[in-house]
Amino acid sequence: MIRSRAFGRIAGLLTSLALVLAVATPAAAVDGDRYVALANQKRASVGLPPVSLASAVDKVSDERAVHMAKYDDFSHDMNYVAQRLKALGVCFTAHGEIIAWERGYPSYDPARTMESWWKSQGHHDIIVGNYNAAGGSHRTSTASNKIYSVMIFVRLCSSASGGSTDIQRLAGSDRYATAAAISKSRFGGGASTVFIATGASFPDALAGSPAAARLNGPILLTDRWTLPGATATELDRLNPSKIVILGGTGAVSDTVAARLKNYAGSVVRWAGADRFATAAKVSQQTFASGVPVAYVATGMTFPDALSGGAIAGRNGGPILLVKKDSVPTATAAELDRLNPGKIVILGGTGAVNSAVAEKLKTWSGSVSRLSGADRYATAVQVSRAGYGSSGSDAVFVATGANFPDGLAGGPVAALVPGPLLLVASTSLPSAVASELSRLGPDKVYVLGGTSSVSDGVVRSIDATLP
Repeated sequence: MIRSRAFGRIAGLLTSLALVLAVATPAAAVDGDRYVALANQKRASVGLPPVSLASAVDKVSDERAVHMAKYDDFSHDMNYVAQRLKALGVCFTAHGEIIAWERGYPSYDPARTMESWWKSQGHHDIIVGNYNAAGGSHRTSTASNKIYSVMIFVRLCSSASGGSTDIQRLAGSDRYATAAAISKSRFGGGASTVFIATGASFPDALAGSPAAARLNGPILLTDRWTLPGATATELDRLNPSKIVILGGTGAVSDTVAARLKNYAGSVVRWAGADRFATAAKVSQQTFASGVPVAYVATGMTFPDALSGGAIAGRNGGPILLVKKDSVPTATAAELDRLNPGKIVILGGTGAVNSAVAEKLKTWSGSVSRLSGADRYATAVQVSRAGYGSSGSDAVFVATGANFPDGLAGGPVAALVPGPLLLVASTSLPSAVASELSRLGPDKVYVLGGTSSVSDGVVRSIDATLP
């Protein structure tokens, strides 16, 4: 639908590739410097470093705007972008494009376009993406009077951008503020659905990460009886239309549920009689029958499900909980309904024994296990299963000694995407160090403050990476 004096459509596309070329020098196309300045204002608002204006990127942005205006062709052409950047001698490892059109205004203002992009999650994700250079332009169609706007973002090669991995700590004054900081890092433009879990215990929320990732929303934490200020502030900023409470009133009271109605038109609770039934309920509310994979973890401890949340969210499958030596009735019923293509057990036989593994074959002919010698090595095996050959541009790191930071980080890691690795609070396990080296990320997100992951561990991570 075309509306005068408003944006008709906006679109965004992200892609990645590796090329080895030269670095561009700054210059401007049609308002290219203005676009980049506006983007940097938005990046700064969520604590991200600025991108630089690059002449070749600016030039290609202008060429794309000229093409759209000439042919009234509102579409992406990422192959053209990549080939032109290559021809102009730009060395880059990733690129993204966002586009928009408008007409009917007395004058054009790039700030209006930027606001529209910022409010759209897909475009927002590119603006805050792992890039270090950009360009932008706009052109007007003589046939339709539509003004076409284009921004292109690129990540210049390490030789052009300094070479070191960017390590960023996402933390607040406590677990509630940390969850809010993690949410803000990904959902700067808001979220239509937000999940709320208790910050005091883990069982009800273990299944929350893949569900939150599926519905493109964060997990925030609350006290049982009161809503923390940091959580309330983040809910106000996110402006959700729906809030999902994970767990029963023993985890999140009706008093808090009533308070949450101040922040969303719909507040619902997904809960069962116990932790196993709650996980089944979360799965039932989120995933249709015939899922490609279902992940199974012990419901008695948190580390295996914590590291598995990111990969489950990425692969479109739920996390269900079992006992060490039995499959609870609620879990069995949900597996009946799901009819998964395969089942992956998270953790070793000390968490989910061989008898349970054999029982799980009732629901799928393919049952496998991801496990290591301890919680840290198990998280590494989960990472290898998800990023075995390609590595990962981003990695998330949380303490393996407690659950809140990794719980809030799970859906964000699934969406970026990147694996969630666990570390000791004051030391970097050797298996994790090896996995970081293998993954070779451009970005490492450390979840939680120095009492969760010390500065010494961060220095060890830095020393491990190229």
